[in-house]
Amino acid sequence: MDAFAADGDGLRRLAAHRAGAAGPGLVSSRWRRHEGRFVKDRWLVAYCGVLMSISSFSVDITLPSFPDMVADLATPFELVQWTITSYMIGAGVGQLFWGSASDRFGRRPILAAGLALFLLGCLGAAFAASIELMLACRVLQGLGAAAAIVSSRAIIRDRYSGEALARNLALATAIFAVGPIFAPLLGASVAALAGWRFIFLGLSVFAAGLLVVLVKVPETLPRSAPDALRLQVFGQRTARLFRHPQSRHFMLLSAVVMASMLFILASTPRIYEHAFGLSGTTFALYFAFHGLGIVAGQIANRRLILEIGIVNAMIAANLVLIGSVVLMLVAIGAGVMNAFVMTALLTLFATSYLIVYSNAAAMVLDPHGDIAGFAAAFYGFTSQIGSALIVSILVFLTGDSVAGFAVALLVICLVCFGALLAWRKQRRV
Repeated sequence: MDAFAADGDGLRRLAAHRAGAAGPGLVSSRWRRHEGRFVKDRWLVAYCGVLMSISSFSVDITLPSFPDMVADLATPFELVQWTITSYMIGAGVGQLFWGSASDRFGRRPILAAGLALFLLGCLGAAFAASIELMLACRVLQGLGAAAAIVSSRAIIRDRYSGEALARNLALATAIFAVGPIFAPLLGASVAALAGWRFIFLGLSVFAAGLLVVLVKVPETLPRSAPDALRLQVFGQRTARLFRHPQSRHFMLLSAVVMASMLFILASTPRIYEHAFGLSGTTFALYFAFHGLGIVAGQIANRRLILEIGIVNAMIAANLVLIGSVVLMLVAIGAGVMNAFVMTALLTLFATSYLIVYSNAAAMVLDPHGDIAGFAAAFYGFTSQIGSALIVSILVFLTGDSVAGFAVALLVICLVCFGALLAWRKQRRV
């Protein structure tokens, strides 16, 4: 039975129990257990949110320095944009190994190894003398960060299930929004004071801090899977995920919706510089508003999950995505598009794209608690590799065209919306 098949009804009953509108029962007792555990584990969920932010932080902090990197490394802008996709490819591929390894050895040792690898990649990038070496170090960073991405989701899945899983993933994602808010400003400030290479030295310090805090993190793996790293088991688990209709559908959807995030990250530095004449600290100030949109969206998401259900919350969010991009096209056609209008509409967009993405993660992970590490890894792999391939093509097709950017974003949102409606129709049938 799919964990979220009765998407809205059970959650509305849960909301009624919270308000005292229903008598005691199984749902309310489960809710009290989850709420008690949440209060006790709040710091752990927060730590997982910081781990989730490692990728957004590592990418966003470099965005204001793209023009400086182009000049310093004597390379085309398109190759500097590839520092994002190469990082994401490394993070996607790395998850395939780290997920199974965390089911075999535990979350803590895998997280420690990954953070150490990420630190090494940051140090290499700080001293890279060519774009080729920079791209290699970004892949290394991605491989290390993959352990943080997998472990954060697996730890939350170890602790929670069902609607509590979705809500705590939403909370961790709200903490994740610290990256888009502060990373561009911090990156621009560091680059202005000491140069863009010190950004990667700062990321090394960030990784070292996460390693220090890891000493206090408990091991959450319920029981080790000694055969988790066997190739045959890997194949069996992959087949299991793809045979499960819910997991299969939302894994594929996640790759498309994540392409919208990655496309924004890869394209906005170039668009703001060429179309609006903004770069460096000024660009960072505009871009920081996106993170505020993410925080507002995830706060709303926790309530929407209770009121209308997981999938309906995703559909409502997708309508906001489509509306914000349509408004972009209207502003372009009316000749009123500028940096302020673009930022306002991207902030509106940011309120909703992580609702779709984080809820898709809950839909994929919930039916597979016994292989949470692998499920989290394969989900991350499909979404990141799929989105990286999509965006690698789009950045070359759209260039610095604001209209091309908006049209490509609209196509992505319409595909996601169609997939969500198809799922709801399928469940009703």
